[in-house]
Amino acid sequence: MPATCQVRVLGGFSVIVDGRPVPTHAWRSRRAADVVKLLAIETGHRLHREQVMELLWPDLPAEAAGANLRKAVHYARRALGGPEAIGVDGHVLVLWPDGCLDCDLTRFDQAADAALTSGDPQACAEAAATYSGDVLPDDRYEWWAEERRTRARTHYVALLRAAGDWTRLLELDETDEEAHRAMMRRHLAAGRRREALRQFEQLREALRERIGVGPDAKTVALYQAALAEGAEPPSVAQTVAVTLANGLVAWGRRNVEEAERLAKSARALALDANLGHELGEASTLLALVAYARGTWHEQFRQEFADSVRRSAQLEGAVFDAHLCFQEFYLYGPEGHEGAESFARDLLGIAIEADSTAGRALAGLLLGEFALLSGHLDEAAAHLSQSLTDAQQAGCLSAQSIALERAAEVRIRQGDRTEAVALLDRAMPLARASGIRSHLVIRIHGLRVLAASGLVEALGAVREGERLLAEATHVCDPCSMGFLIEAARACARANHLGRARLHLAEAERISGLWQGGPWSAALWEIRAELRRATGQTAQAAALFLEAADQYSTLHRPIEEDRCRAAAVTFG
Repeated sequence: MPATCQVRVLGGFSVIVDGRPVPTHAWRSRRAADVVKLLAIETGHRLHREQVMELLWPDLPAEAAGANLRKAVHYARRALGGPEAIGVDGHVLVLWPDGCLDCDLTRFDQAADAALTSGDPQACAEAAATYSGDVLPDDRYEWWAEERRTRARTHYVALLRAAGDWTRLLELDETDEEAHRAMMRRHLAAGRRREALRQFEQLREALRERIGVGPDAKTVALYQAALAEGAEPPSVAQTVAVTLANGLVAWGRRNVEEAERLAKSARALALDANLGHELGEASTLLALVAYARGTWHEQFRQEFADSVRRSAQLEGAVFDAHLCFQEFYLYGPEGHEGAESFARDLLGIAIEADSTAGRALAGLLLGEFALLSGHLDEAAAHLSQSLTDAQQAGCLSAQSIALERAAEVRIRQGDRTEAVALLDRAMPLARASGIRSHLVIRIHGLRVLAASGLVEALGAVREGERLLAEATHVCDPCSMGFLIEAARACARANHLGRARLHLAEAERISGLWQGGPWSAALWEIRAELRRATGQTAQAAALFLEAADQYSTLHRPIEEDRCRAAAVTFG
């Protein structure tokens, strides 16, 4: 057996044996490479064979899993050059036991531990430089790699923090508030007041995407101190920024009254100065307060009525701010009942104000209601009119959602080609909108649903997974459609580990709001997983549970689908 083996798992997977790279085709099977990956990322590069079986084939009986393991080890040994490449110590598999094994992850761990123990910033910076990327990024949805990936990344972040490398920390996470504060202090110490103020705005912009999250009190105080150093008084936009930031601090401290007072003050200033961006932030905070008090309908109606009498820019800002709350209204515990009358009320307000954008937003809600009720032709008509109005008003987010929902109508009607064309039109609009972290992932979910077969569906799943992995922030509620469809596609393709990861994330988000269509969809996915593992009687029972919940929520398309599945597997 060759004497040296170099394994790279940071930033990707590759193996070099005695100076010669192992080509991808040499593995012969994906699981052969997975066995080597598992042993490489494990401390000591050794694992009991039963642990490997449980990690790679958790749904198979021991005998079948054992047979698969023997085959995978056989191919792995051939790829690495000989039977000694993976040794056996009792029932323990050992990677490269008798030669020189060099693993980049092991070297990084050792360097990180030593540097963090020393507390020397320079040593931490040098150790951080050896981190060439996350552990096995191409296996992001293999649950057996997740814990090791998280541990290594945590080490890396700790090294950057100890080294004071705030720039690289912000490249990793634009919402790292400690890093932003450190950069603000650095700018102020160097006399760069404008840069310090800009740094705060960058943080505020990053946090804006996370509903209800704003800079904390320390950061706001630092920003106010920077403003006070200037010869000129703060601008209206800067005053609104401080007011909103303090309002979010109050909200975080559960001081609802103070949060509402500050949000209303910011909203009034933004309206007077025609600041659409800031108005949207104030509306988001007011929506949070209204939701907590159970008065969201009244709040949105009032803001809608106020905004349609002003500029289209302000109308769009209000709509964008309330998007997640509107979707929760449609998908929350009580379902979409009442949405039609609410939408017609908004439409009347928009018509009276002669507001094209207002008509677009009200028509969109009418189309969504019709779609969820199973009235597909009616939904298509409303969505077509909404799209026309949104285009005339220049409202990108409304155009994106109208196209997205129209694509869903086409999918339900069986026209997948047209659905994909509509989604292709929606994607650039979603990316260009002010709420891309909400809209883009929704389109990815429908791409999975619109796929013509499992191969195409899994390709769409991978694209969505890449977005979730690479984006700084993706809205949790808006990601539910993708998570549900990804779990369904993975279960049907027998990629059960990935299916369970998507289901677990969907369950976490759904757990914030009990009941509703999300809950019914999760029962349906659990049924798909039971079906995939051959538990057909349990699958039929879970499909019936989902159907009953869909029936209660007046979702006929989903109810019929689940009842048909229950009959098939019952």
